[in-house]
Parts: sequence; structure tokens; C-alpha cells
Amino acid sequence: MSDMAEALKVVEYAVASSPSFQVVMTSALDFEGTLARLKQAIVEKDLWLIHEINPQMLLERGGYAIAPARQLVFFHPRYVARILETDPSAVADIPLKLVVVQMPDGSVTVRHTDVASLLGRYAGLTALATELAAISRELMATVAK
Repeated sequence: MSDMAEALKVVEYAVASSPSFQVVMTSALDFEGTLARLKQAIVEKDLWLIHEINPQMLLERGGYAIAPARQLVFFHPRYVARILETDPSAVADIPLKLVVVQMPDGSVTVRHTDVASLLGRYAGLTALATELAAISRELMATVAK
């Protein structure tokens, strides 16, 4: 083990809640398998994977050790155009994000904000919110137990 790794403070996870404004599920796959399958599903849904954030790496830079974790940020310009045509203030709530975390027991959870609630609160965006919520459910289903 390197000197840097020895200096890291290991983060002890609390029990995760299941807030009503999030959708959460346990993956049937390991961490890397979950990540690969979700990325593939994003592309198959004709969405753009805008960025992959690595909280594990970022926390390590700050002196902390955590289990594998990633944030997959995704969307598509066609949805941005529809939002801008309806209510530009909703742009603050996009792009969408999937959070993949390996828990201390080795299980892998996938979470995202409930898209129907997130975008459905804007006038005129209920149909788009419903459409994007269905896509998010389909993405999650690709790794579901």
C-alpha cells in the first residue's frame, strides 16, 4: 500500500435513505458491470453521455477513501430545445444524472432524482417529464435484480 493510501481517511457509510424524490434500485451486476451496462443503455436510448464524474477519485485527492462511485450525466439537445421552447427556467434542472455506488456490503445501488417530479413542476412540461421518467426507468431496468 502506498504512503498516500495509508494517509487516506476511510469514510464509513451511514444507512442510505430512500427519499420520495429519488428512484433507487439495487443492481444485479457488480460495480463495473453496472457502469458498463448503464453507459451502453444511455447510448442505445439515443442519449448523450455528457460526463462521467468519479467521486472516488475526487475524494481520494481530498484525503478520503470510499468504495467505487460514479455519476453518469446524460441528456440530448432535442430535449433541451423542447424545454427552452416551453419554460427556459427548467434548464436549471438538466442534464439528468444516474448515481452508481458500491455499498459497504458489496451491493451496487443506482439512484436518480424522480424526473417526473423534477420537471413536472414546470408548466407545460408534464408530457416531457413523463417521457423522460419512462426513459430513466428503462435505463434502471437494464441492471435491475
